[in-house]
Amino acid sequence: MVEKLLKQYGMEIQAAGQSVRALFQPVTGKLERLALQDPGPAGLEPRGRYVYIGPLEPELREDMVLTVAGKDYTVRAVRQITGNDGPVYCWAMCVERGGHGVGL
Repeated sequence: MVEKLLKQYGMEIQAAGQSVRALFQPVTGKLERLALQDPGPAGLEPRGRYVYIGPLEPELREDMVLTVAGKDYTVRAVRQITGNDGPVYCWAMCVERGGHGVGL
């Protein structure tokens, strides 16, 4: 079911030198609290936050860079979401790279 969702509604994302199809959405409203649970090494970052929902492979790691539509994003937190039969998909919180004088 997750594969169908990613195939139909996902976008092409470059991760670990591979092109994957995943959902990539900005964090807004109530999800903002979730984004602030894992601050980056520079503390709370004022840049845009995004949620990645994608396949288990390639395996994402914190500080990995994703490229989406020509822009780079740094992975700040990664979780494997499990179902009854084990891991189903990868969830990650990402922040836009650059801007605001941070240079990450």
